[in-house]
Amino acid sequence: MIFGMIWQELIFTVGGFVFFLALLPSIFSKDKPAFATSVVTASFLSLFVVAFASLELWWSAIAQAAGASAWWILTIQSWKK
Repeated sequence: MIFGMIWQELIFTVGGFVFFLALLPSIFSKDKPAFATSVVTASFLSLFVVAFASLELWWSAIAQAAGASAWWILTIQSWKK
């Protein structure tokens, strides 16, 4: 195990950070996803953070929090658009 992680948490963690990095071009672009898409995605990722934390999958929770934060930024940006 890497740093005490089970392999499933490693996948959730890496995936969460990759999705976060993939959103950076959208955050800095003038093109934004639809408002409804942003709200739903940000909301469910926020719930995933709570679920991962309740299972004490801390790195997964942090990675999902990064992604949820990016989606909340996109939500605000698409609302202001």
